[in-house]
Amino acid sequence: MGENKLQAKGFLVWGICALFFLYEFLLRTVIGTYQHPLMYDLNLTSFQFSVLSTTIFLLIYGCMQIPVGLIVDNIGLKKSLLIGAICCMISSFGFAYADSYAVALIYRMLMGFGASFGFICMLISVHDWMPHKYSAIFIGLSQFLGTLGPMIAAGPLESLSETTGVSWRIIFTCLGLMGFVITTLVFLFVENNNQKAGKFLVLYKSEKLSTSLLRLFKRIQPWYIAILSTCLYFTIEYLSENEGRAFLALKGISPSHAGYMITTAWIGYAIGCPLFGFLSDILERRKAILSFCSVLALISVSTFLYSPNKLYIQIAFFMLGLSASGQSIGFATVAEQFKKQFVAVGFGLNNAMIMIISAINAPTIGFFLDYARNGAPVSLDNYLLVFNVLIFIAALAIIMSIFFVKETFCKSSIDFTILKNT
Repeated sequence: MGENKLQAKGFLVWGICALFFLYEFLLRTVIGTYQHPLMYDLNLTSFQFSVLSTTIFLLIYGCMQIPVGLIVDNIGLKKSLLIGAICCMISSFGFAYADSYAVALIYRMLMGFGASFGFICMLISVHDWMPHKYSAIFIGLSQFLGTLGPMIAAGPLESLSETTGVSWRIIFTCLGLMGFVITTLVFLFVENNNQKAGKFLVLYKSEKLSTSLLRLFKRIQPWYIAILSTCLYFTIEYLSENEGRAFLALKGISPSHAGYMITTAWIGYAIGCPLFGFLSDILERRKAILSFCSVLALISVSTFLYSPNKLYIQIAFFMLGLSASGQSIGFATVAEQFKKQFVAVGFGLNNAMIMIISAINAPTIGFFLDYARNGAPVSLDNYLLVFNVLIFIAALAIIMSIFFVKETFCKSSIDFTILKNT
């Protein structure tokens, strides 16, 4: 399709990909809503729960990002999305009936494998089906739709479980049914798009895959962007999946109110993704938006950690979501570092860094919390001591955005030759 033309088919394909992204995002974060019943039913420690909820999922998810990019490049969007949807469906049903920690880990691993296709496929649907000059806006809109998943997990499901007593097993059974519906939609409606663009045909010089990948990994800018994206995104994901509600409870906030505070963060994220994407595309600036989000992250983390005022904490969580949405600009910036045939791999590199570092950080924080409490119930002072690492991460984001990441001016840093199609 033409570079600047919108098609109904493109919107349909993008919409289904965004729906699957919402679904895998919900699978990723919903487990945090049921932390206490899961820990009770499976007899888990804080460390074991962090491994189940975050580490095992994100390690598989993160390690699969570059392979998923290669898979999508080789077998296409439709087949790749089918693999992801089927794995998520099966793992959701299996997790719902897990009767031990080991069984739950196996299905959580399969869940992470299936979910690993979601974000890359969504990004490729934007890249292949949507006008390229508005890529950051559509990536932001996709993130807006995707964040409905954690927003549902944090607030509404928390209230539902409190008022009706719906168990986590019923919830994951319903998620399995949702996976079946998405699989059907992918099979019926999703199509691949070719590389033709109107009257032009993009030609690439033939090169060994290993040689191309080695060249990609030797470039330093994508790594800087990936580190910055991780710093912006880690805190909101960690608080949603792990200790966010428990920490807020020790600050005198009820469980349901804590759930809605986390929902507020995802609302900020959902608003920030398309908003900052729009500003970035219109102003043709990536670096300035990334720097602003980094400063916002430091202010928000410092506020919700140390402010005793509930209103300020609520505002800080909204600001945290806004700051985290800067990572969507990171993906648009990464795409401008690669040739077209390696854009999926570039997306995979960025997302892999986010997920793998998050997977390492989460149990590390859980370990230090267990160590700090020394067998006693965890206290607010324990949380504040260990959560200082979140301030360090936000400060690192500022350093990376100002001193290391270069401005792209919304243009590809890799030129390719375009020949007229005769």
